[in-house]
Amino acid sequence: MMTFQRKMIFAFLVFVLLPILTIGFVSNRISTKILQDTISGQTVQTLKVLDRNMMAAVTEVNHFSDYVVSSGEIQSFLKSKKEETIFELYSARQSIAGMLYANAGVQQFALYSNTGAQLYQSNNQSAEEGPFFPERLLQEMREKKGSAVWLSPAAVPQHPFQQHQSLFLTQGRIINDVNSLDPLGYILLSIRLDLFDNVFMSESELPSTELLINKDGKILYAVEHQLIGKKLAVNSLKQVQSGETGFLMDEWNGEKHLITYMPSRFQLSGDNEVWIVSLKPWHALSSEIVYIRNTTFLLGLLALLAAVFFNVFYLRRIAGFIQALNCNMKKVENGDLSARMHTYSLKELAGLSFSFNQMIHRIGELIQRIKKEEEKSRQAEFKVLQQQINPHFLYNTLESINALAAMSGQKDISKMTINLGRLLRISINGKYEVPVQREISHVVSYLEIQKVRFDHAFTYEVDIDDSLANEPVLKLILQPLVENILAHAFDQQENGLISIRGTQTRTTGFFWVRDNGTGIPADALRKLHKKREESEERGHGIRNVHERLNLYYGKKYGLMVCSSEEGTIIQLSFPLKRGDEQDV
Repeated sequence: MMTFQRKMIFAFLVFVLLPILTIGFVSNRISTKILQDTISGQTVQTLKVLDRNMMAAVTEVNHFSDYVVSSGEIQSFLKSKKEETIFELYSARQSIAGMLYANAGVQQFALYSNTGAQLYQSNNQSAEEGPFFPERLLQEMREKKGSAVWLSPAAVPQHPFQQHQSLFLTQGRIINDVNSLDPLGYILLSIRLDLFDNVFMSESELPSTELLINKDGKILYAVEHQLIGKKLAVNSLKQVQSGETGFLMDEWNGEKHLITYMPSRFQLSGDNEVWIVSLKPWHALSSEIVYIRNTTFLLGLLALLAAVFFNVFYLRRIAGFIQALNCNMKKVENGDLSARMHTYSLKELAGLSFSFNQMIHRIGELIQRIKKEEEKSRQAEFKVLQQQINPHFLYNTLESINALAAMSGQKDISKMTINLGRLLRISINGKYEVPVQREISHVVSYLEIQKVRFDHAFTYEVDIDDSLANEPVLKLILQPLVENILAHAFDQQENGLISIRGTQTRTTGFFWVRDNGTGIPADALRKLHKKREESEERGHGIRNVHERLNLYYGKKYGLMVCSSEEGTIIQLSFPLKRGDEQDV
């Protein structure tokens, strides 16, 4: 089982160290996402500028070649006949060479007749030895009908400039007669990579590599020329070539890079789809994120050290105090009130220790006082038990009086004695509730005694449902009502009638006590309903019964009094407890 001290250390680490690490992790993730979004957004704009500048450079070369193919020198040279002298042919070639070399971007060029025969090549390679350019380039130039067709710097088999080790861009196009638009021949230009190098060269402080790739992932151009012709080896190449603009994180050359990509408008022969890609090493971009990560680690380490110092200098004392307190509490629980806490140097612990000792001392005093009071209570109970002899003595005495009255022929005295004994028995009984039949028996005994007293000036009748006989009811609730009737309703007149009826519903029992007396005056009845104190005694017993029913059964139950000059009806309600066993 984990000790309290370990629980506290664990809680400290969970509630302090874990939030710090969580905040650091979340901050790192959010910062990484924001940094990726920001840099990639800026890079996309940079790539758009690169693509626009690259197309501007390509357009400039296209315009130059437009000028070349429509120039009179080229047109005349391709239309010339075999009968030209060597001097005229040489002069034409020199004129063509001077015109082409006037553009610093042109490295080599070659002219071909309409039949495909090589007419001129700037590297002075003989026409018989020079191989023809690739068939796919020738086919595409024919389809473009004079528009420029470009080849990537990658090495191409059977290229007329293949013998040169340097890489270059190649442009080819059909030369049409400016007058008839009939094809005269073809021209190939090799363009130095400076055309793109000046565009792609970056002056940014952050290291970055920009590439042109085709659908196979082959690198068509890079400022680092040694990458040209190689494949962009990343796992997410298909996503890069999705045709959309975006960014992702991937490994390249064994290092994590932020890769931003977009489709380019530049088209090459055989590669109608070209993508421009920027690769930025993530370690160079994430220096601020590394700072956040390192700061989080440092805070976590400081929190761990704080936990260690907290445990050594504070928590250990608290844990020892709690263990001692727990041990002493168990002693007290087992009845050992001599347990006491030691004093502690910490003010808070010293206060708790003092309070515990005071509490145990006070508990001991209270226990001694309770023992003394219990002893006094037992002595009082013993006296009560002794005095319980008196009711039994009274019962025996009443039985003796009853026997003497019966022997003397005094039936009224005998009857009154029997009924008085019954009244005493139910009154002395310590229980709060009695069965309905016992309560009826009690009130009947009271009525029988009062009949003798009033010389039979009234009569009574009792009608109780049989199913209500064994239901429990609060005792001594009918006798005060009958007593009130005898005291105030009849005014010593004869022919008085008291009717007691018992009914029930599914959950409630009712007593209906009715008389044919003079009734209760309106003012007294109104005060009775408002539960106000009266100077006269009339209604005191009724109010007492009502309050007892309210207190014992709740406000829902009690008395309802209706009175007129023809008499008074009192309804008494109480709850039924069906199924409960009651002592009779």
